[in-house]
Amino acid sequence: PSAGRAPYRNRLAQGGALMAIATSTAAAITAAVALAGAVAGTASALQQSANQQAQNDYQSRLASRNAQVAEQNAQVAEEAARAERRQGYEDAVKKRQEAARIIGSQRAEAGASGATVDVGSTLDRNLDTAEKGELDALSLRQQAENNASNQDVRAWALRNQATDAQLQSQYSNSRAQTDYLGLTSTLLNGASRVGRNFYTIGARGAQLR
Repeated sequence: PSAGRAPYRNRLAQGGALMAIATSTAAAITAAVALAGAVAGTASALQQSANQQAQNDYQSRLASRNAQVAEQNAQVAEEAARAERRQGYEDAVKKRQEAARIIGSQRAEAGASGATVDVGSTLDRNLDTAEKGELDALSLRQQAENNASNQDVRAWALRNQATDAQLQSQYSNSRAQTDYLGLTSTLLNGASRVGRNFYTIGARGAQLR
């Protein structure tokens, strides 16, 4: 009877061995598939990070350039404001000098005609000329000041643009650093999964032996 059951026990042992092999093989395939997925995921994360890094770098450089241009334009506007004020002052001086020359001519004409220079109609005429000359001079100064003020406002707006652009540049740099940290975490997780899968495959191989 024992001899008759021996082939049966051998077949059972062989079946158990085949089942163990099949189970181990399936586990190894599963681990290999997971390993391939981890590698592919890591490669994809690297590519995405590289693309995002390039985009962030471009945005940072563009924002920095915009800040420089805005600052340069602000300086140009400030210089234009100073030029307007200088021109307004010079025009006002010339207008007063012109009025003084006219008054001088008027007094000379009055004196040549024998009229009294500092009284009567001659004096009134001189005062009118002086008043008109002063009003024209003040008008030129005011016009120049208005133009200068417009340039001051433009410079202020451009400086705000420069500040906004600089903040945008800093934000892009910050995003780049954040993305780098995220990539590092992804790579570490991927490496951990790869290590676990290699361990699983090795363990299954040991069981087969």
